Amino acid sequence: MIDPVILLTLFVLGISIGSFLNVVIFRLPKNMSLFFPGSHCFSCKTPVRFRDNIPVLGYFILKGKCRSCESTFSSRYALVELFSGLITCVLFALYGFSQYFFIYSFLTYALIAITFIDLDHFIIPNGFIILGLISIMIIYYFDFTPIHWEDGATGALIFGGFLFFLGVFGEFILRKESIGFGDVKLGLVLGGLIGIKYSILALYLSFFSAGIAIIILMAFKKLNTVSGQIPFGPYISAGTLLTILTSTPNGDNIIIDWYLRTMF
Repeated sequence: MIDPVILLTLFVLGISIGSFLNVVIFRLPKNMSLFFPGSHCFSCKTPVRFRDNIPVLGYFILKGKCRSCESTFSSRYALVELFSGLITCVLFALYGFSQYFFIYSFLTYALIAITFIDLDHFIIPNGFIILGLISIMIIYYFDFTPIHWEDGATGALIFGGFLFFLGVFGEFILRKESIGFGDVKLGLVLGGLIGIKYSILALYLSFFSAGIAIIILMAFKKLNTVSGQIPFGPYISAGTLLTILTSTPNGDNIIIDWYLRTMF
């Protein structure tokens, strides 16, 4: 049984990281400092008090409004913090204090930020790609992962290469960009981290989740048919996260195992 004290500690750590992710999501695309100035209301510029800046709870303490000017804060801030805390606990429950837990937690935090930045601005900042490449070099150099570097390199080529060729093919057919180069670079990094087998599954789940989302948006008439722009980064993130959450420390995957039992 998992020690509840450890879970609570990890949850608090997770929501605190989620609070920082909110800063990254808002400021990074605007080339603003991530540390200065401190948290403040975007309308009246009044600094947020320390007691009001508690992750998740702060939003409900303030009732989603600035204490000074009563401008509303997006509920997304609290949701990002809450999700970060919950996913940290889930990853610990799956992997314990193993190298997988630390690698996948770091990766998940990055994917959360990438998802919302891509949704807001249709970009995946190069800073995440550079950070990912540096992380890959460190992980393989110090042998922090059981995946062999050749498996990672092939995974990168499969994940990034598939998105690249799909983008080229889509642009040739549609006469406009279909897969952004930011998605390709993200695929290279993710493939390098998770290897061949998981890259194939993550790709499938990415397109599957995108298809489901598009159907839902069309059903509720929320799909922007004028610009035709659909950020794909969130679906790559969702597919990768689903792959991580259905995998086990011994290298198996629930979805892959189910498929092999069913089809063969």
